[in-house]
Amino acid sequence: MTRITLTVLVKETYRNRFSVVVEDCRRQGMAVEREMTALGLFSGNIEAEKVTELRAVEGVAAVEADRPMQGYC
Repeated sequence: MTRITLTVLVKETYRNRFSVVVEDCRRQGMAVEREMTALGLFSGNIEAEKVTELRAVEGVAAVEADRPMQGYC
């Protein structure tokens, strides 16, 4: 099973329950690596097949897959 790295945005109305949303995403199988509470974001990885379930978690506004960054010289 392929795991993908992604960033999750928490709905503005759920910011006071940020930790609850993070925990609910963990229950769906997300390995949370970084929490940016002030921005309402957290990132980590999950099996690609579970992204739909992650988007359905109450309080999740958006799920974005990370894209490789390329430097410019």
